[in-house]
Amino acid sequence: MIGMMYLVLLAMLAMNVSKSILQSFVVINDGLQVTNENFASKNEIVYAQFDKAKVDNPEKVTQFWNKAMKAKSLANEIDTYIEDLKKHLITQIEYGGVVDENRPDSLYQLKNVTNLGDYDKPTTIMIGSDVTNPKEGEYTAMDLKLKIKNFVDELRFLIDDENEKAALAAGLNTDQTFREHDQVVTWEIMNFYHLALAAVVTNLTKIQADVRNAEADAIKILYRNIDAGDFKFDTLAAKVIPRSTYVIQGDSFIADVIVAAFSTTQNPRMGLSSQFDPETGDPVYNGDFATLDSTSVTVKDGSARYAVAANAEGVKEWGGIIEVKGPDGKWRAFNVPKQSYTVAKPALVVSPTAMNVFYRGLENPVEVSVPGVPTDKLEIAISNANKSGSNGVFMVKPGSGSACEVSVSAEINGKKQTFGKKEFRVKNVPDPKPYFAGKTGSTTIAIRELLAAPGVIAKMENFEFDLRFEIVSYTVSATVKGKVAEQACQGPALTANAKTVIKELKSGQKLYIEKIKAKGPDGTVRDIGNISLTII
Repeated sequence: MIGMMYLVLLAMLAMNVSKSILQSFVVINDGLQVTNENFASKNEIVYAQFDKAKVDNPEKVTQFWNKAMKAKSLANEIDTYIEDLKKHLITQIEYGGVVDENRPDSLYQLKNVTNLGDYDKPTTIMIGSDVTNPKEGEYTAMDLKLKIKNFVDELRFLIDDENEKAALAAGLNTDQTFREHDQVVTWEIMNFYHLALAAVVTNLTKIQADVRNAEADAIKILYRNIDAGDFKFDTLAAKVIPRSTYVIQGDSFIADVIVAAFSTTQNPRMGLSSQFDPETGDPVYNGDFATLDSTSVTVKDGSARYAVAANAEGVKEWGGIIEVKGPDGKWRAFNVPKQSYTVAKPALVVSPTAMNVFYRGLENPVEVSVPGVPTDKLEIAISNANKSGSNGVFMVKPGSGSACEVSVSAEINGKKQTFGKKEFRVKNVPDPKPYFAGKTGSTTIAIRELLAAPGVIAKMENFEFDLRFEIVSYTVSATVKGKVAEQACQGPALTANAKTVIKELKSGQKLYIEKIKAKGPDGTVRDIGNISLTII
């Protein structure tokens, strides 16, 4: 993945340099440095195996151990040279050539360098002024090219098999040429001419990765010479071991790619353990394979497969022991350290962005989910609101502000990942409509309906929430016997005096219910309008 991004960025760099592209080189360089560290760590494991094998069988192992130590020395020497070359470039470009022995190593990291886009000085230092005749000498592309050639030649000299020797260090071929704009360019021009400092340093870090990769290949070949009699394999295959097959935007896809050797004629056996060492994660195994659970394991063509139905949501853990039968007929056990995977419910996410509204004074139901992440792992923060609930289901009661912001994050693979923010507008609940005897607004009413009405009510029409407004007060007025009679009512029910006014009304007269006030769930009192009724 890093290699593909690297090639794309080089192409983009040739067309246009922006801050974002330069920062992308910083990201790739950091990733390559992690790769180099991983290579070095894995190589140290092989060297430790060489040391142990030398102690166990010095007569057989010493000659291969000596070659492995030579490979280590060669790789360390050129790796150190390239690291010094990077520091030299940054010193010349970032610090005006001033060498300071007390300058922290962190200041030589690309992320702390400001002149990432400098084209001219890297070219002057590495290539010189004449592209057809690159300059030579210390800290030049030609000097690096010579050292790489010497490294490859000496590394191949350690290998006896001609086919393996030819294939070794294929990524360090400095004799190759490239076609650019219908012109053939050399390795040194392609890698260091007219490139920004960020790209030049990244190229050098990639060469370091190729060096460590070549070192790893060489010592693996050498080690096969000393343990070839232990196990016989007839198949080599590339195996990709991803940290996760689900990657959130902003996170990184990380996978180890290894070449695995196995025998299709000799199946291993594998079982799951129920106990693991809390510090190392290795399974606790007493050597009795019968104590392991093999019900979810199938074995075919020399490899074991663990498969289990994902029936329950959450983080699942597994691990165990895989055993391979040696030439002596005895089973030899290898740890499968504790692994984990996440089971999440399928999620349908529908976002009506024009309707992102919380109503003030109400408990607004909200469901939050992120595909691939269990809801119990989500961390939900909501501004300008109180919330209650769990597992992705919440009730939100907004405050006095005009908006609420919902932020979602979770810890994935030991790293806190933010999934973004969503803004909700905060609105007051709309006014209800007043009703009297089932009538509202200006309309007619039969005398029998009028006399049967107990009082005024407030109704919410076409509103999603089930809520009630409480009638606080209103006035009833009409012209009775030539005089205007007006009675005030507190609460929803008609007072006795108001009922007396109503009983005096005849067909053709009008009843006015005015100054109707109602209290909503947010505690505010609102004037919700008037009702005018003509008696028929």
